[in-house]
Amino acid sequence: MKLLEIGEFGLIAGIKKAWPASIPQVFQGIGDDAAVSSLLPGNDLVSTVDLLIEDVHFDLSWITPRQLGRKSLAVNLSDLAAMGATPRWMLISLAVPSRLEVEFIDDFCAGLKTLAEAHGVSLIGGDTSSSPDRLFISITLLGEGKKESLLYRHGAQPGDDLYVTGTLGDSILGLRLARDLKGRSPSPEERFLLERHLDPAPRLGEGKILAGKRLAGAMIDVSDGLLSDLTHICEESRVGAVVWAERIPRSKAFRALVPGPSVQSWKWALQGGEDYELLFCSPPERASDLQAQAKEWPCGITRIGRIEPLAHGVVIRDEKGPVDPSELKGYDHFA
Repeated sequence: MKLLEIGEFGLIAGIKKAWPASIPQVFQGIGDDAAVSSLLPGNDLVSTVDLLIEDVHFDLSWITPRQLGRKSLAVNLSDLAAMGATPRWMLISLAVPSRLEVEFIDDFCAGLKTLAEAHGVSLIGGDTSSSPDRLFISITLLGEGKKESLLYRHGAQPGDDLYVTGTLGDSILGLRLARDLKGRSPSPEERFLLERHLDPAPRLGEGKILAGKRLAGAMIDVSDGLLSDLTHICEESRVGAVVWAERIPRSKAFRALVPGPSVQSWKWALQGGEDYELLFCSPPERASDLQAQAKEWPCGITRIGRIEPLAHGVVIRDEKGPVDPSELKGYDHFA
C-alpha cells in the first residue's frame, strides 16, 4: 500500500499504534501539540540531533528499512555515549516520498523500536511531511545526567594518554562492500564489515563507566573519522596530539581484506567515519584502573597516542616518522 493512500494522519496513527505507552516520567507523549516530561531529581538535560538524507547518508538499494531504523537511532545514541549520559526520549521527523510503501515505514519503525527498547528510549513525538524525491530522517534524542559527571571535548590535558574503543576502519570498508557486492553472497569477514556499517553498536555502557568513574578527561564518538574527531577534541581543549598510526586498532576482518602493513590500511582506519567508537584521553596514573575496567568490555580499548601541548599540533606518526598533513584529510560534509 502506498503512503498516499493512507495520508499523513494515517501514517502518524500507524507510528503511534506501534509504540507502547511512555514511561511514568512522560506526562504527555504523542497526540498533543508538544510532549511533557520530567527529568529524574538532580539530573540535567542532554540533547542531540542527527539528520540522515537518502543518497547522502544511505542508499535504499543496499540498506533494509529495519537496518535504517536501527542506524537512525544508533548515531544519536553514540552522541550520548560520548557524554556518558543516559538516553530517555526521542522525537522523530520524517519527510517521505510518496513512492514508498506503508510496509517500508512499518519495517523502519520496527527496527527503530528494537534499538530504542534495548536502551530504554521512549518515542514522545515528532513531525511528518511529504518529500518530492528522497527520504529525510531527523531524530532528536533527549537524555539526562549530572552535568558535573558528564564528559566533554574540552577536558584533555598535555600528557594524557589517548585511547579508542573497538576497532576502526570497519565501517568504511563495509560501505564499499555494500556498494560493490551486487548480489554476490558476502564472506564471513565481509558480513562482519557490512554489519559494522549497517548496524553499528553505540558504546553507551562504556561511555557511562568512563564518565561515572572519571577514567577519562575528554571524549568524543568517532563518527567523522579518527582524524577529524581528534581535531575536535584538540580544538576544544586547546591542545595538540600525536597518534601512532600502526597502533590504530583494526579488526581481523579488516586485516583479512586489507592485508599487510600498507599505508592505505591505517589511512582508511584513520580517516574513515561511522565507526561510532569512543575516542578519549585519560591521565597516565589512571592507566591500570582503565585497563582493568576494559577487560570486562568485549570491544576492548587501545592506547593509540598522547595529548601534547597546543604548539605541537596534531601529528600522525608512522614507522618512518611524521606523516605529511597534506596526505591526510578527515570527513567533511561540504568538502
